[in-house]
Amino acid sequence: MEKQEVGKFYATTFDEKFYEFIVNDNDTIDCPAFDVEGMRRIVIKPRFELCGGERPFKNPARSDVKDDLIRDFDIDDDLFDYMREHNMIMYSTDMALLYDLKDKSGYDRYRKEGHPFKWAKKKGPILVRQRNGQFH
Repeated sequence: MEKQEVGKFYATTFDEKFYEFIVNDNDTIDCPAFDVEGMRRIVIKPRFELCGGERPFKNPARSDVKDDLIRDFDIDDDLFDYMREHNMIMYSTDMALLYDLKDKSGYDRYRKEGHPFKWAKKKGPILVRQRNGQFH
């Protein structure tokens, strides 16, 4: 059975690079910009990670490459719910606030419901830290 597209979501970097992600009904994610198919999950960070496929992908993670920091994620609410329901997305509380995601508590399928998922130990203005390349 051939996979069917459920929906698309997008990421934009600070230097206006535009990434399209395709969510399929076989619970996989494709990213044509990076020639990546069949990933099982995206980890929402200032530098996203696609996990669970044959060759996991991370966009550049060096702190001196600030151009590839993600400024904004654009995910439709219904697609967001679908991805959470199928364990296809993971993000911290900080990332939920930064990108104004629907659920502000963060989500990690391995954590219990109601427990915020936090990656950042230092507190401060999240967006300023992102622009300075302090998130990885």
